[in-house]
Amino acid sequence: MKRKTKITLAALSAALVVLSAAPRLVQAEDSQTIALKDAIRTVVLHGDGTALKLTTHEGTTREALLITEDNIGCPLTSSVQADGDQLQISVEKGPMRIGFWCDPDVTLSLPEGLNLEIGLSNLAADIKGSFERVSIRTGQSVIDFDGRAAHFTLEGRRAAVRLNFPRDMPREAVELDVDTILSQVTFNGV
Repeated sequence: MKRKTKITLAALSAALVVLSAAPRLVQAEDSQTIALKDAIRTVVLHGDGTALKLTTHEGTTREALLITEDNIGCPLTSSVQADGDQLQISVEKGPMRIGFWCDPDVTLSLPEGLNLEIGLSNLAADIKGSFERVSIRTGQSVIDFDGRAAHFTLEGRRAAVRLNFPRDMPREAVELDVDTILSQVTFNGV
């Protein structure tokens, strides 16, 4: 049974890599710069399945850059709302989808040192940067994380992950609570 699960996750991971590299017809792109108030400490990203590219930027600029792309037959709407110390970003697929593969693209650039909470139904993510706490909850995911976090938590049903943390990060600061997981976790970062 375990062997079948590993093959299934490996096949899922390979399929996501192939499909993410395939050219897609972009229907629309929306870009917005969001000024972050000093009170904002956590960015919450929730909603439908998404292909996510997330980075952090150095410096004193308290701005987030959000770019969403929907594809032909796969519309996406996003909304942004500040609530107390949180910036909440919601992504939702449109009701009319053509085809079985519908993961619109979201690109997000944040200032360093924020908390990050991701709660998406499915997730294919490339995350790089420096965060305070990272919490990811998703049904199925393929995640490539290369960065620093005071604490990293991943919860879900199935995941294929490659995580790279700094050498000085305590091992107990990484929690993986996934029913079926294919993982490579290293502590070789800067």
